[in-house]
Amino acid sequence: MKNMENIHREFFDSLYEAEKFWNSADHLVYITLPVVKDTKLLLRVLENLHKCAVRAISTILKFEYLYKRITLSSDSARNLEIFFSKCASRYGLGTDDREKIKKIIHLGKKHKEAGVEFPRSGKVIILDDNLGREEIRVEEMKVFIRVLRGLLDNMNKGFRGIE
Repeated sequence: MKNMENIHREFFDSLYEAEKFWNSADHLVYITLPVVKDTKLLLRVLENLHKCAVRAISTILKFEYLYKRITLSSDSARNLEIFFSKCASRYGLGTDDREKIKKIIHLGKKHKEAGVEFPRSGKVIILDDNLGREEIRVEEMKVFIRVLRGLLDNMNKGFRGIE
């Protein structure tokens, strides 16, 4: 029984960490960015949203695996597929929200691999080594914040019954 308490504590600790990343992104977009007006801050927002999404998905996958609702793979891409096909709807994610989370993950990877990033008129442009181009805009970050808030709220509700 003591071991299960530790496992449950780990779930709540991971959820708390995801919440911290979300809070940081939210604060940057709604408080800091309007005052500082430096669009490069959008990259920090993206980093925090990416970390939040990855932490939340990882925690959900571990939780669902523990309760034998899914099987996990050693391949992270396959596990992400499992999350979107078998877990996302249980945590209140509709088709649009799933696409938004996929976009957060995609942009986060592009940012990490970026050859060049630069601000341009209210947005940040990310260029990869093949000159592939992605744009980050404040409005889009606000949508991502809303989607991840819903996911975190549903995780809180889902995990509440295990205390």
